[in-house]
Amino acid sequence: MVAPLAAEASKLIKGEPLRTTSWKLGLKPIPGDGEQVLGCFVAFTHSGATLALIAGELLAEEMVRSEKQPMLASSRPERFA
Repeated sequence: MVAPLAAEASKLIKGEPLRTTSWKLGLKPIPGDGEQVLGCFVAFTHSGATLALIAGELLAEEMVRSEKQPMLASSRPERFA
């Protein structure tokens, strides 16, 4: 189940292919306001199946370019401050 996802993700990045060493089932994190929390290079979302690809791409771009993506502005953790 997890290995095919890692194999697919490996097609998007350079270097060694991703491999799984373990995986666990857990509770689905849902922030109190019901919206995603993206930033700080940690992402929590209640709709990972639909947002994971674009969120991952935008966050990766932020990491590489050190520039915040405007599309993620409403999902920043600072909204809880």
